[in-house]
Amino acid sequence: MQQMAWREYFQRVWQQKGNLILQDLKSEQSNVVLQALPKPISEGNTGIQALDNAIQHLYAHGMMHNHVRMYISMLHSNIFKAAWSPGAKWMYANLLDHDPAANFLSWQWVAGTFSSKQYIANQENINKYTNTKQLGTFLDTEYENLQTSIYNHSNTIQPNLSVNWTDPLDQEFELDMTAIFKKIQHKNTANMFDANQVLANQPFCIYNSFNLDPLWHNGEVVHRILLLEPNHFDQFPVTEKVLQFVIDLATTNIPGIQIFIGNFEDLNQVLKKTSSTENVTDAASENSKCILYFKEHPTTLHYKGIQEARDWLFPQVNGYYPSFFGYWKKCERYLK
Repeated sequence: MQQMAWREYFQRVWQQKGNLILQDLKSEQSNVVLQALPKPISEGNTGIQALDNAIQHLYAHGMMHNHVRMYISMLHSNIFKAAWSPGAKWMYANLLDHDPAANFLSWQWVAGTFSSKQYIANQENINKYTNTKQLGTFLDTEYENLQTSIYNHSNTIQPNLSVNWTDPLDQEFELDMTAIFKKIQHKNTANMFDANQVLANQPFCIYNSFNLDPLWHNGEVVHRILLLEPNHFDQFPVTEKVLQFVIDLATTNIPGIQIFIGNFEDLNQVLKKTSSTENVTDAASENSKCILYFKEHPTTLHYKGIQEARDWLFPQVNGYYPSFFGYWKKCERYLK
């Protein structure tokens, strides 16, 4: 329950702080050397076997164990001394369970910008929790030496490592969401929104990546639309594999759902036109008003319609808590 509560805690922080979760939230990241994603991490060529295998598994399957995510974030931000944000965006973009709050705030927790200190681990620790026995790596040292295991005190790469990685050590991570959306639309033509199927006087349930609840308004006669907003994905880009995973979940578990690629404002205009009827009395026109349901979430603040609550483990514990354990103490009262 405590592990599940971590995610909910991050959701509450996002709910209160909004897009501030995308920048240093409590304190500035210290001793940053690289401003972009370290190539050894993006290429899965760090030399740490457990982590390189996990990176390749992420690319192949879109999944990564939570503890390994911490290790890679630690290596990225505190050993390679890279700004945490590029690495967080890279990992988020490849995760099927992409969650901005859990991902970006976890990266900040590791980098020390949302915690009291940076998280670090050596090879012995990694071996213990990944069931490996690797020795002789740059992390195979005492904790007090980890900060200089890649860079010396003048922030120059250690000579024995420079032969393994080409310069520059970092690279920009970018995704072309326009191209990805074109591929997605082509692959899912049969499930794309069709205005001709809209029936007047029938409400709409608007889903997105963070609301794929198959029981929402279950048994009711409503139009169901999965909204994929370019504005959102420009801010939080994901790979084609991740976007297709969202679509597959929706179309498999929510019968009749259609996909609309466009921003909410575009969808709203289309639905207003298709839901209205011509040559009707004022009373009938009022009855044909377009009704949209959506769930509360930081990504739906600009939606218009009837907002409904989302499910929480601890709905009684809300607001901002500067630390998880301050939040958790409140939650524990409701476990009895």
